[in-house]
Formats: sequence, C-alpha cells, structure tokens
Amino acid sequence: MKHPNGELQRYQVIEGFDWDKVDFISPGFDKKSISEIARLYNINILPKNPSLYGLIAFFHVPEDLPVDVPREHKDGRSFVANVAASIYLNEQAEQGKIRWNGSFVVEDEKASAIITLLEGEGLIETVKGERDDVWFIPIHAKMGFLSQQEQAPVLVNSHFFLMDPTDIDSPYCQLGTPYGLALKDGVILLPPLNHRPVLLVDKQGKTLVKQRELTSLAVEIDGVEYVHNKNSVFHFRPEQRQTPNHTGTDIIITEDKVVAIRKGGGTTIPMAGFVISVENTLDITDTQVTYHGLEAYSFGVQVGPSMMEEHKMIGSLNCPFYDKKKDEVPFPSTVYPLPFETARAARIAVGANKEGEAVLIWGEGAGKLRYKPKQDSTGCSLLELAQFCALQEYENILNLDGGGSAQILWEGVRHMQISDRYDPSDLEAERPVPSALRIR
Repeated sequence: MKHPNGELQRYQVIEGFDWDKVDFISPGFDKKSISEIARLYNINILPKNPSLYGLIAFFHVPEDLPVDVPREHKDGRSFVANVAASIYLNEQAEQGKIRWNGSFVVEDEKASAIITLLEGEGLIETVKGERDDVWFIPIHAKMGFLSQQEQAPVLVNSHFFLMDPTDIDSPYCQLGTPYGLALKDGVILLPPLNHRPVLLVDKQGKTLVKQRELTSLAVEIDGVEYVHNKNSVFHFRPEQRQTPNHTGTDIIITEDKVVAIRKGGGTTIPMAGFVISVENTLDITDTQVTYHGLEAYSFGVQVGPSMMEEHKMIGSLNCPFYDKKKDEVPFPSTVYPLPFETARAARIAVGANKEGEAVLIWGEGAGKLRYKPKQDSTGCSLLELAQFCALQEYENILNLDGGGSAQILWEGVRHMQISDRYDPSDLEAERPVPSALRIR
C-alpha cells in the first residue's frame, strides 16, 4: 500500500484456515529471553530516564531449581517460586541487605544462595541506572522465541504482556505475563481483563466482537466456585489498585493459577491478574483455576482495540487504555501509543474477512534503528490499520499485540521484517513473547 506522499506500508495477509485449527501455545522459557529483555531496557527504557532507576536485576527461578526460596511472607504465602524469590529478594534489598558495588553484596544467607545459584545457571542479568537502589524483576516461565518452535504452518504472536517497569506494580507481577481472554473449545486459558473487546467464534464458526467481563464468570478453585458479589468479591484494575482490609483471605490469581494467598486484605492487585476476597480464612491445596461461563464458544481472544465490528470500521479508541494524565489507577499496558490516528507501529490483527472466513494480518513496522523512505514500511497507526481492513471489507477484526513483538512465521520463515534491530548491523532482534496463535 502507498501513502499519499509515496511512502510504503506492507501487509501480509493469511486466509483460508479453519478456526478449529487455531490454538494457543507458549514458546516456553528460554534463557536468552533474560538477556534480550536486559538489552531492550538498556536501549529503550533506561536512557530515557536514567535517574529513575538503580540496579535492575532480571532473573528467573525455575520451580525445580535446587535452592531454598522462602514461600511464606508477611501475612501470606506464594505458590510460584519466581514470585516468592522476587518478594524475598526485594524485601532484603529494601532493608539494605542486598547492595550493588560492581557485583552483588549480600548479607542474608538465603538471598546469597539464591543469587549465587542464579548467576551460576545464567539465569540473572543486570542493567544499571543512576540510582543506588536494587530492584529484582522476575521473568515469566513462558517467555521464549517463536522462531525456536517446531515448525507449524503458521505462528503469530498474540497477547499483550507485562513489559515496561511501570507494568510491574505489584509483588505478584512477573515481566512477560500475558493477559486478556484466551479461550479454546470452551475452556478459558486466560480470563478477560481491562474491559476491552473480545473476538469470539461460536460453534458454527461465526465471529462476533463482544464485551465479556470477569465478573460474569464463575471461578473454581479447590472444588469451590466463586461468584462475584455472592460468596466472594472480585477485585481488578482499572477499578482498584489494592484490596480493602478485611478479616478474611485474598486469593491472588494470574492466568489460570493461584500465585499467592494473603490474610487480612491490603493486597496490591497484580497488573495481569485479579484478586478474589473471601470472608473466611482458608488455605489452597490445588492452585489450578478453572473458569466457567463461555463454554458455548470454540475460540476467543482479547487484546484490543477492535478494528472492524460487523463490517463497520472502528475509527477511534473505543476501549480503556491507561492514560497517566487522567487515570488514577495504573493498568496494563502502562505505556501504549494512545493517539489512534497518528501513532505508527507494527500491527497484528485477526478476525473474519468479508466472507466471514478466518483472516490474519501483519502490518510491517519501520525498523527502529534506520528508516529508508519509500523503501521500508512506515508502520501503521490503528486508524490506518482499520482503514486497510475497511478497504478489504472485512467483517470482524481485533488488534493483537504489535510493536517489536509483531511477527508471522509461515512454515518457520518470516517474510517481512520485525521492527527491533541490533545495532550496528541492523539485523532483526527477535523479541521474546509468552503467547502465540498456532494454525495447524
């Protein structure tokens, strides 16, 4: 496609696949994801505001790592080793027992054992701003690279995930946690969040764009079904950042797992999850979470915003995205190109074409190091993506995660370039992602 000034925007469109052949996958953890995240912070985040940051340590603690990670913490207990390690290490750092002097200076024996083992296993990387404090950020166990997956006809990144420092706003946050509804064959893999539209596919293969809220679901844990405002209260962003104090228990959930419990309330809600408050004191024996309420659908995905709804173009940002100028409670993603009309980037979208058949779209972005006018893609704004979809007379289209994550692999090969690049070679720098759509 040509812009009026002669500059280019390339699109890759894939059609002719069946919804029952589409499922969700996770690349699975790759050590290289830690160093790639550290590189992105060094290039894109720290230079903008170095005075805001001290030493940031990105790490990952596998569940089977042979080290004593304290699971019990003040008023609560963590069930995920990565989260438990983050809480413990950050508490020690806040008390001044972990410092940075060109290397870690650690007074606490347990913290020292954790850091030493992570260093030995290549599971920790550091970046440094101008401040003296130390902050440990855990990397999610799903973070990996699509290009390293076994070949499938099509792989494409799907969900937003926690990435920016301001996304890590709760002790229960892990960088790389995906969020927004993911549904396959009536089973909810990720719950709906943030009041954004959902692309749903019914059992007959018909697509529709709807609002689906967490509060309309029943959430089953340990054989008990929790329903909002009946036997429990659901707390989530953007309505709340913290649960109120109470005498019962907070159940802290991300994706389809309980990550922690806390007694007495006052819980900072995870950015990519929610909290269920119950009146009684309880423990959790099985951390698996099962969601009920969307069994009638064969597929569903929530990222947003929508581009087309029932053949009508959506010409504005019609769902919530965080704006620090007006929103009191941060919610993910905290850094997002809000100007619908002008903010250009690589884009990914999915939905139905004018015949109602499945379609997948990649709008190539401009390289983040160098841009050659009238040779490279400019990247498209959300409005320009919507206009492209309207020109094709598509039926229902939902925007997925774009930017440096945007990519489609067709039989293991990318036919357009991703935006992130290595300096000075300008070679593609593949960004790790936690979730993808696979078309078989």
